[in-house]
Amino acid sequence: MKSLTAALALLFVLGLSGLMCGPATPVDFWFSAFESFGSLASAIQSQEAIFELRTVHVLLAAATGFALASAGRSMQNLLQNTLADPHVVGLSAGSTAFVLFAILFAPLTAQSVLWDWIPAVWIFAFGGAIAALVFLHFLLLKIVRSWGAPSLALAGLFLNAGLAALLMVFFARLSPSGLTEVQSWTLGAIQPYGFRQALILLPFILCPALFLIRLDSPLLMSSFGRDFAMTNGIEIEKLRFRVLLALTLLSAACVCAAGSVGFVGLLVPHLTRRWSAEVGKSWIKPSFNGIVGACVLVCADIMSRTLTAPLELPVGVYTALLSVPFLFAVLLRRREDLLRT
Repeated sequence: MKSLTAALALLFVLGLSGLMCGPATPVDFWFSAFESFGSLASAIQSQEAIFELRTVHVLLAAATGFALASAGRSMQNLLQNTLADPHVVGLSAGSTAFVLFAILFAPLTAQSVLWDWIPAVWIFAFGGAIAALVFLHFLLLKIVRSWGAPSLALAGLFLNAGLAALLMVFFARLSPSGLTEVQSWTLGAIQPYGFRQALILLPFILCPALFLIRLDSPLLMSSFGRDFAMTNGIEIEKLRFRVLLALTLLSAACVCAAGSVGFVGLLVPHLTRRWSAEVGKSWIKPSFNGIVGACVLVCADIMSRTLTAPLELPVGVYTALLSVPFLFAVLLRRREDLLRT
C-alpha cells in the first residue's frame, strides 16, 4: 500500500507542475496585461484560458497513461510475453490509420464538429479500432482457425506492418506542412480539447482500463499456461475476447486523446514488477501500475511543453526518451539474474 500512496503523491505533484509549466507562466500573462494599459480583465481571461487548457492537458495525459499502462500489463499476461504492449495486436494502428485517412482524403469532414461538441475524428478513431477488431476476428477464426496467443500476436504484427506500409505511401506524397499536421497523431501529442470534450472522452479511457484491472487476476493465472488457467476455472477464449473488446475502446479513446503514444505500455509494467513487491489485495498491483503510467505520461507532457519551448515536440518523443534508461536497467538486471542462476 505504501507504493500506491507514494505513486498517488507523485502524480499529484506532477499534476500541479503540469498546471504551472509551459512556454508562458502565469506571471508572464500578468506582465503582458499590465503592459497593454494595465488591463486586469485581460489578465484574468488569459489566466482562465491557460488554466483550462493545461488542466485538460494534465487530465488527458494522466488518464491516457493510466489506460496504456493497464493495457500493457494485461497484454503481457494475455500473450505470455513481457515484450507485448497495447499496440501489439494492431487495434491502435487501425484507429490511427482511420484518423489519418480522414485527415488526408476528407480534411473538411475530419475538422468538423458533430452536434457542436464531438470532433468527427473521434468517429473515425473508434471506427478504425472496431474495423481492426473485426479484421482480427475474421483472420484468426476464418482463415488461420486459431485464437491462441502466438496467432494473435502474429496477426497484430501483420496488421501493424500493413497499415504502416500503406500510410508511408501516402506520407511520401505530403508536403512538409502536411507532415507536420499528421505527426501529432503518429508520434503522439495531447490534443487541445476543452473541458466538455475531455469529460466526454475520459469515461471511454478509464472504464476499459478499470475493467482490465478487474480482470488482472484471471489474466495473471492465464500467463502460467492454458492448463493451469483451465484448472482454476478460467475460460481462455472468453477472457481473451473480453480483453480485446476492452482494448478496442481503450485504444480508440487513447488515440482520440493523445494520438499513438508508444512505450508507456511496455515500460511501466517492467518498472512496477520491481517496485510493487508487497503483498496485498489483488487490485493494488494493477492500480499501482496504472498510476505509475499516469505519472510517466504527465511527466513526458511537462517535458514536451518546457524543454524545447516555445516549440512543443510530440509527447511520444519523450516517452521514448524516458524508456531508454529504464529498459536498459531492466536488461542489466535480467543479465544479473541469469548470472546468478
